[in-house]
Amino acid sequence: MAAESRLGRFQVMALLQAARYFVLTGDKEKAFSFGLNRAIFYAWAKRRGVPVAASRERVSRGVEVTREENRIVAYVGDEQAYVSSNGWFTIGDEEQRPEDFEREVIRRVEAVMPFEEAWRLAVEYVSSFDRRVLLSQRDFYEKVYLPVRDLFPNINIRKSGKQTTLF
Repeated sequence: MAAESRLGRFQVMALLQAARYFVLTGDKEKAFSFGLNRAIFYAWAKRRGVPVAASRERVSRGVEVTREENRIVAYVGDEQAYVSSNGWFTIGDEEQRPEDFEREVIRRVEAVMPFEEAWRLAVEYVSSFDRRVLLSQRDFYEKVYLPVRDLFPNINIRKSGKQTTLF
């Protein structure tokens, strides 16, 4: 497969994490913020050699937002991310806004394929997994992201015993 026919791992992570949040909440703008936030976090952790573990033991029923020690914290299942007072996900004091997702992800996706097509494929792919997988940081990484990180958009989607592919 030629390099130009697939996306970089950072963009695939951001896109799939955004689709994950969107499938769980229906909020596309916050999904873009979450997707970029998680892609940045995992890239940082990989560079630093920091093992990534779930923030809490059990998978919750969904997305929960709480205030802990003067910070707003969102839990997506067992995974924790910080949220600014403006409602965007943050790393340090920097917000990841939808326009940042556009600059870092959408523009690069569009070099490979139309973004709306990639978004539809990502949402369809992520939706094909059980909700429990989407609420588990480890399961999402291992079962959703890893199998397609070097293949997207040339992926298989299995639903109801049927297999479909984009290309």
